[in-house]
Amino acid sequence: MEYEEDLKKLESNVEKMLNTLDSVQGDKIKLQADIVRLEQDKRGLEEQVKRLKDEKKNIHQRVSGLLGSIEKWEKSTTLEAGPLSSAPVLGKGPSEPVQGVLVGN
Repeated sequence: MEYEEDLKKLESNVEKMLNTLDSVQGDKIKLQADIVRLEQDKRGLEEQVKRLKDEKKNIHQRVSGLLGSIEKWEKSTTLEAGPLSSAPVLGKGPSEPVQGVLVGN
C-alpha cells in the first residue's frame, strides 16, 4: 500500500506531462502555420521588389532617353543659332532667360 501513493504521484506527473506535450504540439502546429504564411508573404514581397526594380529600371531608361533627347536638341539649336552674343539687342539691356514647358507623352 505504500506504493499506492507513489503510483498516484507518478500518474499525476505523467498526466501533467502529457497535457504539456499536447499544448506544445498545438503551439508547434500554430507556429508551422505561421511559418507557411510568412514564407508566402516573403515570396509575395520578393515578387513586388522585383517588379519595382524592373519598373525603376524602365523609368531610368526612359528618363535617360529624354535627357539625351534634350541634350541633342540643345546642341542642335546652339549650332543653328550660332554663338550667343552678349551685346544688347535693339537698345535693350541684357535679355532675361526664357522659361518654357516641355510637353511629352
